[in-house]
Amino acid sequence: MRVRHLIGVFVIWAVPVSATNIMWEVEPPRVMLVRITAYWCGQDQWTSKMQSSTGRRLVSGKSCAVDPYVIPYGSYVTIKETGKVVRAIDTGTAVVNRKSEWSKPKKKRLPVIDLFFRTQKEAEREIAKIGRYAEVEVRKQENK
Repeated sequence: MRVRHLIGVFVIWAVPVSATNIMWEVEPPRVMLVRITAYWCGQDQWTSKMQSSTGRRLVSGKSCAVDPYVIPYGSYVTIKETGKVVRAIDTGTAVVNRKSEWSKPKKKRLPVIDLFFRTQKEAEREIAKIGRYAEVEVRKQENK
């Protein structure tokens, strides 16, 4: 009895990925108007240690507190007026389930982004540049 052996040949087609295909795979940034506030080192036991509620280290001018139901942790928040980029790594009672007071620009309550700074003086200087309300772009953290 003769047994025939079949050898399978598999061909994998390499298809180049164009820039338009990549754009569909990446979620576009979300743009929103927010209320900008600030906090600084030494206001409570966590900021004294430069530690966020997520366990990450707070970096002056580069970290912010957000409501994670509105802006997910790890997101990059770009303040459009200044081009400043901060990372959403913290939360607290100042932002969770709290909206700003009645805002004049949109005639409604807005989400709050609380920027972290090392000193009160630095916080006041930066908030004076940005303003009380700002339009921001929120990009989710890329999965690696």
